[in-house]
Amino acid sequence: MEQYEKSLGHWVKRFYLLSAREMDYLLSPYELGRTQWYILYHINEAGTLPQRELQSILNIESATLTPLVSALVKKGWLLQRPSPSDQRSKILSLTQDGANRFQAVPNPILNARKKALAGISPSAIEEARKVLEQAVRNLEK
Repeated sequence: MEQYEKSLGHWVKRFYLLSAREMDYLLSPYELGRTQWYILYHINEAGTLPQRELQSILNIESATLTPLVSALVKKGWLLQRPSPSDQRSKILSLTQDGANRFQAVPNPILNARKKALAGISPSAIEEARKVLEQAVRNLEK
């Protein structure tokens, strides 16, 4: 176990888990979870988004996405309507109230990143990014 605690994988996992916890903490006053925030972020960026495309962007199953979207519809953040070209497909957009409320939510990624990377030089951050990028590419082969 000693070796694992010194491994890159251990620290990547800890960074992910602690970043996720920090994001959830930052979003809790807005009654949003981080996946809900990601949903709102992508729809805000796109204007409208087919639900299947959002599923692909987030790399999650329909069974995971559907209840998250339904909760955001119930909270008044999202509109979900049938696609004009395929009634089985759903198109998502922010409601006006949802757009206004989303703009008021501080970006949890930027805030968590600022906290996590405090005191680390930009060159060290860039070097770490390059190492992780190469490791990911190696695993994707």
